[in-house]
Parts: sequence; structure tokens; C-alpha cells
Amino acid sequence: MRTIYRFSFFVTVALLVVGCRAQAADRPISASVVEAMRAPDDAVFARAYAPRTFEFPRDHGAHPEYRTEWWYYTGNLTAADGTPFGFQLTFFRNALTPEMPERTSTLASNQVYMAHFALTDGGRGEHASFDRYSRGAGELAGAVGEPAYHVWLEDWRAAEVAPGVQHLSARATGADGPIAIDLTLRETRPPVLHGIDGLHQKGPEAGNASYYYSLVGLETTGTVTSAGRTFEVTGRSWMDHEFGTSALTAGAVGWDWFSIQFDNGAILMLYEIRLADGGVNPNIKGTLIWPDGVQQMVSEHDFELTPTGAWTSPRTGITYPSGWTLTLPALGIDLRITPLLADQEMDVSFIYWEGAIDVTGVMRGEAVTGQGYAELTGYGEQSTAYQR
Repeated sequence: MRTIYRFSFFVTVALLVVGCRAQAADRPISASVVEAMRAPDDAVFARAYAPRTFEFPRDHGAHPEYRTEWWYYTGNLTAADGTPFGFQLTFFRNALTPEMPERTSTLASNQVYMAHFALTDGGRGEHASFDRYSRGAGELAGAVGEPAYHVWLEDWRAAEVAPGVQHLSARATGADGPIAIDLTLRETRPPVLHGIDGLHQKGPEAGNASYYYSLVGLETTGTVTSAGRTFEVTGRSWMDHEFGTSALTAGAVGWDWFSIQFDNGAILMLYEIRLADGGVNPNIKGTLIWPDGVQQMVSEHDFELTPTGAWTSPRTGITYPSGWTLTLPALGIDLRITPLLADQEMDVSFIYWEGAIDVTGVMRGEAVTGQGYAELTGYGEQSTAYQR
């Protein structure tokens, strides 16, 4: 799910050991996402207690008084020859302290950054994933909202190039050659504020919440490079930005998160935090925007998510659900969700599954189609056989 649960103090400790940059192939020992987020919160950081007034582009930038923050981009793209692609580019910030101590070095920082980059090539049936780390100093990594929004980690970056227009770029080397994105994203809709005016509750505790908004319907053009071959692409992207100081509620074992952009203009974001007793966290709320623009919250009582299949990773041995039915009976929504590829496992510092999905179904009696992304964490973590 799109929460700040993915990057914690545990990660920061790992970063200090590993150094400024590492690739997953260089680290046989790594960390569990869920265990990382069970660390207790530090009371010295700011917390999200009440709705705030967002100002853009300022609030696209960093909020270092909060412990954790991330900027998350995904997109569903198509080449001129019909080849489908999906991409993920995410930047994470984690604070060691709420304020920067006095230091003389220009490389000193209390902010640690991590980034994930992935490309799914539906034509080749391949998914490639990469990660990087750095410190928020020396222009190695950072995020600013003014005078223009820009978040980066080395040469992976997202930057506002004109009002309502962003440029994304990232490049890495995969097993079969260069992997890259060079994309322009144009806003077509106002920001979506999740929860109560952007205050998104994570648990029953006061302050166990984040500030969370999305940019959806981002018209996307540009190029993707897969196995050294470059394609002109078009499609739609989704940006999430979330910041806060919170932790997983006791008993949480993982989450299943979905974002869907429908061809009729509807938008859906929802997720479940799975609990060890077989239940789900009752405090989580999703967001539904109808084709006419009316927005409403979705609770765990409103929907039923049922896996229709499973896939086991040949690398890690972890089994993930693969395909789902999603029904919201009271709202007249009945959907079938299919991964673009079964293997979209992120083989990086934290092993999880994140990938492009296709959606078909019915909404208020009308046939609908859509595309989006899903994120699955906590699978395989009951066994310590392969924890990152």
C-alpha cells in the first residue's frame, strides 16, 4: 500500500553500514519491510494530528521535520507497436534527527535517501528492478518544492519543468542491456487528498497518521529503453506523495495496495493491512473518485478482495497472490485484476512485489476497463528463509 511504512530507522542503520550506494546483487543480507516498520516511533519528530492546508509546488518538496517521506511514480505505457510497459520510480527520505546538527562538512546530513526504479516489458515478458542509496547532502540526493519542485538521487530524478509538467528520468544496466525511462508527465486533474483533506490515519493512536495526496491522470509521453532498445510511448501515470511519523500497528504482517485509473475517468486507491490473526487493520481508508469527479472514502467494510491465483518466485521461493476479484457491492463495482506479468518481484534491498495490472469489470451497470499498479508486502516473512 502507499504508506510511509516502507522506509524506517532500520533502513537508516543499514545505509550507514552499506554506504552511499549499493545494488541488490551486492548484498546477500538484507531486511524485512514489515519488521523494519515495527520499530517504535521517536516522539521528537513532528506528527500528523490534523488536516493541513497544502500549497503547491511547495508541498511537493521535502518536510524534514517528519521522520519519513516518499515520492512514488508509476505508469502504464504503450509503444506504437502495441507493446505494454509499466514503470516505477520511487524516492524515499528518512530523517535521523528532526533538526540538522551543526557540521562543517558539506557532506554532513541527517537525511538519508533511497530510490527504487523498475521497468516491466510486456513484450519481452521481463521485469527489471534496481535500488540506490545516498545522503541528502553534496547534491547527491534531495527534494525541494520551491522555486520549482525537484526530487533526485544522483541521476535518477523527477523535476517540474513548467507549471503542471514534470520530467522523469532514470537509467540502469540490466542483465540484457540498458534499462531507462525519459518521460514527460502533464497534470490533467487537481491533486487528490486522501483521508480527511489529506490526513490519512494509519492506526487508532493519535498521530499515527500521515499527510497523503496523489496526482492522477498524468498524461505521459516519452521513451522507455528495455534491453538496449528504445521505444516511444504514451500512457497515464500516477504520483503519490506522503510524509509523516508513524509505525505499523501491532500484529501487522503486510499489506496489499492497489491504484486503478479507469477509462471512464474513475479513480480508485485502496489497500488492506493484513494482521497475524487473519483480520485486517480497520483504520485504513481508501479513496474512490467517480467519473463525475465526486470523491468518497472507502473502508474495509465496503470491499472484498479475493485472490484468484498465486505465483512463486524462482529467486526467493516467496509465494504471492497473482490475480484478484475486487467487489464493492454497495457501490455497484465488480472488478477482475490481472498482473501484466506474474513476475514483477522487486529484487532489491527489501523484497516485495510491485507491478502493473490490467482491470476489467462493471461499475454501476456499465462495463469498465482500467490499468494501474499493485504492491504486495509481507509474503514469505513468516519464514526467515529469505528475508531482505
